[in-house]
Amino acid sequence: MDSLCQQAYLEDWIDLNQQLEQTRLRSGLGAALDALRAHQVESGFIQDELQEFVRYTMPCPYEPDRAFSAQFNPARARRFSGGNAIRDLSRRLIHDGCFLCRHNIFWQHQGSEMGYDLPLADGRYTAWMNPYPLLPGHTVVASKDHVPQHWKAESAPTLRELIIDLTTLSGALPGWIGFYNGVGAGASIPHHLHFHFLPRAQGYEQMPLEAAARLRPDQTRVEAVYPLTFLHWGGPIDSVLPSALAWIDRWRHGSGSLDDATVNIIACTAPDRPHLDLYFIPRHQSRSRAEGLQGVFGGFEAMGEIVCSLPDERRRLDNGQVDYGAIAAMLRSVSVAL
Repeated sequence: MDSLCQQAYLEDWIDLNQQLEQTRLRSGLGAALDALRAHQVESGFIQDELQEFVRYTMPCPYEPDRAFSAQFNPARARRFSGGNAIRDLSRRLIHDGCFLCRHNIFWQHQGSEMGYDLPLADGRYTAWMNPYPLLPGHTVVASKDHVPQHWKAESAPTLRELIIDLTTLSGALPGWIGFYNGVGAGASIPHHLHFHFLPRAQGYEQMPLEAAARLRPDQTRVEAVYPLTFLHWGGPIDSVLPSALAWIDRWRHGSGSLDDATVNIIACTAPDRPHLDLYFIPRHQSRSRAEGLQGVFGGFEAMGEIVCSLPDERRRLDNGQVDYGAIAAMLRSVSVAL
């Protein structure tokens, strides 16, 4: 019976992937991922479409045009369950039940979760819908192979390869936010390589980190105008990548060679022109959590929106205890001097 179920799942996978590929060729990768999301809602895999989501905006008290934000998203507290995955299948699962391994996914979700094998980046990745999204359409792009998230680990891609793959995928998703969280920098599944991609919802057209970079358009190192020091390169991908990779190679052999070195990397391609913005944020694994925030601090938080999921955090947000200054302090607490 199990083999029959697996065969049916494989046939459904092939059929869905053919449909998604036709959509991609006709209307682009973003449209294909929208279709995957619709399929996963219909299948019952996605059951929480941000029903309890509340967003808070905290304007800067001395520059009202600047602001940070926070989201109360209680479903995020359940993400370590792997989307209500069945756990009593130890004899069937591999790699300690990794939630991003396709073999496990079939068993854990009884065929309801399906992904899209992306033809980009030499076919190394599969797109999966995040059952506990940061924003509608939140997609996890995971390696087909079970390789570690950290570029220093044995069998993992190099940091240069990670950046090339991230920017390649970003180029196929104009208008989306794409990011990589290093180990100790927000990665909740550190043993399986993955990226996050988010279509921009209304109100997310420009994140605070992006606004800060625009205040220093001629500087690679952005500081003073944002509590978190970061690197930024902007322009056509053919000019951005060589400059960025040259700097990052030097960092990797210097500060990046330290045992606790990690990063957030963010790639955003403009929706209306072939322009890439690449952000590189050096981090320390010892500073994985910001002061005053109970969850991990990843790339989305680094862009200026913290994610809260616990009732006590909601009370603090409602009471105004988390304001612009508090979020600025969180960003400073994870910042690494360059």
